[in-house]
Amino acid sequence: MSCTFLGKEVVKTATDLIYIPVTGILVILSIIMVLRFGKNGSFAKAWLFFLGVSVSWFIAETAWTVLELDYHVDPFPSIADLFYVFGYPFMFCFLFYYLKPVRKAITTKMLLTAISISSMIAIPSAYMAYDFDPKVSALENTLATFYPIADAIIFVPSLIGIALFFRGQVNFTWSLICIGITLQAIGDTGFQVTTFTNTYYTGHPVDIVLLWSYVFFSFGLLDHIQIFKETNRGSIIK
Repeated sequence: MSCTFLGKEVVKTATDLIYIPVTGILVILSIIMVLRFGKNGSFAKAWLFFLGVSVSWFIAETAWTVLELDYHVDPFPSIADLFYVFGYPFMFCFLFYYLKPVRKAITTKMLLTAISISSMIAIPSAYMAYDFDPKVSALENTLATFYPIADAIIFVPSLIGIALFFRGQVNFTWSLICIGITLQAIGDTGFQVTTFTNTYYTGHPVDIVLLWSYVFFSFGLLDHIQIFKETNRGSIIK
C-alpha cells in the first residue's frame, strides 16, 4: 500500500535527506551552547554531554542515509545503531547534570512517581519483545526493544524536570527538551511495533514523530541561546 501519492521511494529519499540538516543544526546549536558555558560547573558539563548526544545521533542519521541511499542496503541493524545507542548515556548524563543544581528540590514522591510512569512505558516494550513472537532476528529484536526502554530510563529525570518547571525551578528550555524526549519515546515505541510487524519503512509516520523530537531539541537550545543573549545585552546596558 502506498504511503503517499508520491510513492514510498520518494518519501524515503526525502525523509533520509531531511534528517541530516535537522540533526546538523542541532550539532551547531550544541556547539554554541558549549562555547557559551565553557567547561566549569554543572551546566557546562550538561551541555558538553548534550553535544555528545547531538554528534552521536547526527553520525547515526548520516550513516543510515548513506547506507540506504548510496549502498541500497537495509540500515537496520547497522553501524548507525551503534551511534544511536551511544547517544543515550550522553543524554542521561546531560539530564543528570542539568538537574544537579536543583537536586534539593527533588522529593522522594517526585522520584517514585517518575519511575512509576517510566516503568509503564518500558513494560509494554519488554512484553512485545518476549511475548509477541516478532518475526525478526535476535539482534533486530534487541535493538528495537532497547530504544523505547532506554527512552523510559531517560524519561525519569525528564519527568522530574517537568515537575520542577511547573514549580518555576527550571527554565522553558527544559520543557522543550522534555517534549523532544517524549516524542522520541513515542517514535521509538512505534518503530519497535512496526519493525516487529514488518510494516516499517523510511518515511513511516513514526519518522515524522522522531524528526519533531529533534526540532524540539533545537528550539530548546535556541530558547536558551536567546536568554543568554538578552542577559548579556542587559549587562552591557547596565
